[in-house]
Amino acid sequence: MLLNLEQISAIDPTSIWLDITPDEITGIDNAQLNQLCLTKLQTWLTDRSIPHQPSFSNDESSSIWDVVTGCAINIGNLRLILIPTENLDRSELRVPQEWVDLPNWVGDYYLGVQVDLDTQMMNIWGFVSHQTLKDRGRYAEIDRTYSLDSDLLISNLDLLWIAEELALAPRNVVAEPLNLSLERALELIQLLSQPSPYSPRLMVGFAEWGAIVNNPNLRSQLYQARIQKAAIVQAPNPTFRLVDWLQQEFTNALASGWESYRSVAVMSPAHNSTIERAKLIDLQVDLNCHTVVLLVGIIPEANERVRVIVRVHPAIGSRYLPPQLQLSYVDPDGNSLRTVTARTNDDYIQLPAYTCPVGMEFYLQLQLDNARSIERFIV
Repeated sequence: MLLNLEQISAIDPTSIWLDITPDEITGIDNAQLNQLCLTKLQTWLTDRSIPHQPSFSNDESSSIWDVVTGCAINIGNLRLILIPTENLDRSELRVPQEWVDLPNWVGDYYLGVQVDLDTQMMNIWGFVSHQTLKDRGRYAEIDRTYSLDSDLLISNLDLLWIAEELALAPRNVVAEPLNLSLERALELIQLLSQPSPYSPRLMVGFAEWGAIVNNPNLRSQLYQARIQKAAIVQAPNPTFRLVDWLQQEFTNALASGWESYRSVAVMSPAHNSTIERAKLIDLQVDLNCHTVVLLVGIIPEANERVRVIVRVHPAIGSRYLPPQLQLSYVDPDGNSLRTVTARTNDDYIQLPAYTCPVGMEFYLQLQLDNARSIERFIV
């Protein structure tokens, strides 16, 4: 028989048990698991009027959770590192090396967090200081983690608040990371951003890896590059060729969402010989959805070549494009080849037209803040 939260708390009053609602565990991934862990603890602290502040902004956390598990929160002068896991084995706490050996990541205390999606409960079951983890933990080179047996963790979390009041958490000295040249940093970002279902954290030595992820700017560049290249890989193969439009063949294009621009966009100037189709693109930024119209036009030229024209307009109901909206040609690796950016009160933006041979493949990217959309074409 499953126990409810009150019954479990009565049996184990010294650790923290929190409910998880069903809508919080739908399609959970590493980032969502860490966000759930952080949000639940913040709610618990707020309910008890304990001042706190996440150690990293939302954007910084996203770049961290893309490659490493764990989240950080400041309570008073302490930084707590929460290590969530769905593993129900509590024989040890395993902490990624980044949280232990990087000066911008290191914490005062490390908390084991068990997330049981079946019973819809989260339990913060023990903690250990940085000094104990560093001095008595076992380091595993194979996955770059420090592990500590559970009997060396303190299960009574009331003692954590006492430690915070008495400032009983001296950290071991953490060495500064390797000083990378800009050229080497960019080489590493190019290497580490290659699409993969796994985190790239073990692809290079920890000294170089740590130098990248300890630096907020380099870590953000890596995160953006990984998102961009992942979007390129996920862009669907086109079911039509642009030259089909020259024969007025739009069946497959229509099935892919490409319509006459008159039906989805404000009227725009076009040359008489230009054949255009338009597609509504939704960009979700925070809780707001920005819909714009991507127009692609072609003009036939000699020697089996066509001229490609690309514009973006506001959708019907909007007068202007969102400021800072970017329209780019990108290569198969996600690198921008040419970009135009919407200013305040721009009612359209347009990339420079270019001529290309029939059969050529190219990619267009729309980006607004961290939201992006990739469209793939074959001429």
